[in-house]
Amino acid sequence: MFNFYRSFILMSVLSGFLITTFDAKAQSVQESIAVVNFEQILLTSSAPKSIRSQIQAQRDSYRKEVQKEEADLRAANQALAQKQSLLSPESFQEERRKFEQRVLAVQKKIQQKNITLQKAQSKAQEKVKNALRQVVLKIAQKNGYALVVRRAQVVVVADKMDITKLVITELNKQLPTVKVFGK
Repeated sequence: MFNFYRSFILMSVLSGFLITTFDAKAQSVQESIAVVNFEQILLTSSAPKSIRSQIQAQRDSYRKEVQKEEADLRAANQALAQKQSLLSPESFQEERRKFEQRVLAVQKKIQQKNITLQKAQSKAQEKVKNALRQVVLKIAQKNGYALVVRRAQVVVVADKMDITKLVITELNKQLPTVKVFGK
C-alpha cells in the first residue's frame, strides 16, 4: 500500500512537471509564430492603391483613344458606303480593303495597349510583393518569429499573433507609392 502511494505521488509530481514544461514550450512556440493577411495588405496599403489609381487613369486614357478611333472608323465606314454607288466595283473593293486594314490596325493597337498595361501592372505589383517580403522578413527577424504564416492558411488565430497592421505600417513607410509608368 505504501508503494502505491509513493508511486502515485511520484506520478503526480512528474505529470505536473511535464504539464508545466509542455505549457511553457507551447507558449514559446506560440510566441514565435505570426500570421499575416496578405490580401488585406494588398487592398489597404498605399503602394497597391497608387498602382490601381495609375492603372485606372491610364485605362481611362486608352478608353478615350479607343472611342475616338471607333468614331473615326464609323465615319469612314459611312463615307465608304456613300462612295459605293460612285465607285467602280474594283475601286470600291480596294477602298474596302484599305478600310479593313485600318480596322485591323486599330484592333492591334488596342491589343498592344492592353498588353502594355498588363505588363506595367504586373511589374509594379512585383515591386510591392518584393518589398512586402522584405518587410515581413525584417519584422520576423526583429521580433524573433520562427514562422510567419499567411492568414488564408489559418482557420483560427489569436489577435496577438496577427502582425498585418504592423506590416502595413512598415510597408507604407518603406514603399508609399510605386511609379507604374516611367516618364
